[in-house]
Amino acid sequence: MKKLLISLAAAGILAGCSADDSEVGQEGPPETEVKTEEDPVTTDYLQERFYEGMDYDAYAVEVQTWVDKGQATISDTVKIDGQEEVSADIIQVADGFLAVANDSKQITLVKPFASPEDAKQYLNENL
Repeated sequence: MKKLLISLAAAGILAGCSADDSEVGQEGPPETEVKTEEDPVTTDYLQERFYEGMDYDAYAVEVQTWVDKGQATISDTVKIDGQEEVSADIIQVADGFLAVANDSKQITLVKPFASPEDAKQYLNENL
């Protein structure tokens, strides 16, 4: 009887351990790095983080984290006439502006600009 209980307990422990192992290989959104005044969020840094084809939901969570921490600001969101699903955020960071366009499913464009006006003009002419 003791051997049976020990065997069942060992099987339960092993089953619990293997359940944890299956989650290790799953990928989620990348960790949002906390930046400082000495090492602020920049357009170059965001261009490394955001890329064409990136899942829109992962982008939205990450950019909102920086906005909440005061490390970035969405200065404007451009909607494209005739294309309901297409929009672009103009993100202001320490050294400039970054336009990030999406089709509500994935990122379709990531491009730096010196001003929000330059970004709006480019987006209206090219999206």
